[in-house]
Amino acid sequence: MHRQLIRCLAVLSVIFFGFAGVAAAAEVVLYSSNPSELLDLVSQGFEAKTGIKVSAVRMGTGEAMKRIAAEKDRPLCDVFWSGDSAVLENAKENFQSYKSPEAAALPAGYVEKDHRWTASNAHVMIIMVNKSLVKAEDMPKAWKDLFDPKWKGQIVVGNPEKSGSSYAQAYGIYKLYGWDGINKLIANAKILDSSSLIYKGVAAGEYPLGVTMEYAAHRYIAGGDKNVGIIYPAEGAFVAPEAAGIVKNCPHPEEAKKFLDYLISKPVVDEIFAQFSRRPARLDAGAAEGLPALQDIPTLESFDPMEADKLQKEILAKWKEIVLSK
Repeated sequence: MHRQLIRCLAVLSVIFFGFAGVAAAAEVVLYSSNPSELLDLVSQGFEAKTGIKVSAVRMGTGEAMKRIAAEKDRPLCDVFWSGDSAVLENAKENFQSYKSPEAAALPAGYVEKDHRWTASNAHVMIIMVNKSLVKAEDMPKAWKDLFDPKWKGQIVVGNPEKSGSSYAQAYGIYKLYGWDGINKLIANAKILDSSSLIYKGVAAGEYPLGVTMEYAAHRYIAGGDKNVGIIYPAEGAFVAPEAAGIVKNCPHPEEAKKFLDYLISKPVVDEIFAQFSRRPARLDAGAAEGLPALQDIPTLESFDPMEADKLQKEILAKWKEIVLSK
């Protein structure tokens, strides 16, 4: 009787833990800096297609990188989406190699050489204008036009010490016009700590011009705001890819691979573009109503996210020095 009881308990243990393993496997834990509505769109679509639940934890990119590093001996996260590719490059030791079949549609340089991060979308940095405050004939046509003294106090930019997108913009100005350009931009601009305050402020009519992301400005236009306009500067918009990666030794590796495949697949990136104006990284992506195709936009070819990462400490230190000297 005693032996039979032990055998029954052993069988029940196998069944219990077996089912527990199946339940645990049918999940993906996602750390993401993206808006809740966008996370809901992707999570619900993935679950409907695969039956795999997505547990999304929303946090800033910097916080996510710190948490993934702190959890490296016992990871709790499966996938991170999305942050500047240079940020993931710096943290790539915490991500595992995975070559998604969907990555074949991405441009060169949009996948880490060992496939530890993969670009999902690209931010296009532009000048946002409130057309009720700026006449058509006065609108800037190039980045260098922002240096004109007539715009002093009329331009808002983000603080590159606190915002990754704002740093990408500062790096782009530096690539084009060096420290002289940075000096002239700072002399004219109001610097805000939150990048969201820029597009919200321009849309609300608090500021005539703002340096921001295309998708943020276009969401106002798509929503029917007639006062918001987008200027693609003549020297070229700055295009900064954002990426996703699978955490090394994550608890649900196979499910994580399926999620990454889904995330960068054409139907999903096209839907994200249509609903949230976020440009896909894929070369074969569809168009979004009201926005030109990426190949029809002048872009700065010398914009290099990896170089931007290498120069970050130098540029931020000099930026701070210039700001404090004003």
